[in-house]
Amino acid sequence: MIKTFSILTPVRNAGSLLKRTIHSLQSQYAVQSRRCHLEHILLDGASTDDTLLVASRFPDTLCFSEPDSGMYDALRKGFGHVSGEVTGYLNAGDVLFPWAFDVLLDIFENQDAKWVTGYSSLINEKSQVTASWKPPRFRREFILNGLYADHEYPFGIQQESTFWRTKLLSDVDCDRLGKLKLAGDYFLWTEFAKHAELHSVMSPLGAFLLHDGQLSQDRESYVAEVARFIRKPNAAEKFTRWWETRCPPVLKGLLWNFTLGQSPAKIFDYNHFTKSWGAR
Repeated sequence: MIKTFSILTPVRNAGSLLKRTIHSLQSQYAVQSRRCHLEHILLDGASTDDTLLVASRFPDTLCFSEPDSGMYDALRKGFGHVSGEVTGYLNAGDVLFPWAFDVLLDIFENQDAKWVTGYSSLINEKSQVTASWKPPRFRREFILNGLYADHEYPFGIQQESTFWRTKLLSDVDCDRLGKLKLAGDYFLWTEFAKHAELHSVMSPLGAFLLHDGQLSQDRESYVAEVARFIRKPNAAEKFTRWWETRCPPVLKGLLWNFTLGQSPAKIFDYNHFTKSWGAR
């Protein structure tokens, strides 16, 4: 039974963005209906702006403020404070949609899933959704060899929409995570993928605020950091990548037996007749 969601927010000098994020968490339908509890942990890197003042207006948010060496060092520390059964993290400015916890409860309580992700979504400064695309059936092999970090590949794993059972953190090399500067999210995905399939939920769960000055804009440096911890793809993985993305449709059926086959990861769809989420 899922009683508590733990959401971490690493932040430094982002007071102008923080209120949007906290509001999206406290406005969760599942929290308001008391279907679950929210544990929101703010990890402040010794901000010099009004970040702590903004946080003080939300007494239900746990706040830890001390110098750190970056957001993933902050997360490394924050993971030690987590007590909920399901964990995720949300940067200042980014949001969860109000139904996110409800959907996640339906999945985690009724399906065999250790970590899941939903639609990738972008919002602007007015909190308007400007883009949204559904996730594929992810492959553990492709996570481990870095394909979903490749900006030329059409699908990625959006951190704002990805959540995991907290027990998975016991297998993460948190010391190594804390030393990363840009690609700590993808490092977490590779650590999780060593032990469990990433399942996809056909629902928007969270959104990334696109604005100037973000670390994620340096895509080349992000990919270079990913290259430090992924493994090289084998021949079958390389062929399957080509088959999925570039193989002419007329040849796909003929070459299916030379690929990895269908990923065992599940896709969860909502059935409006049974009023429940089911796997395919």
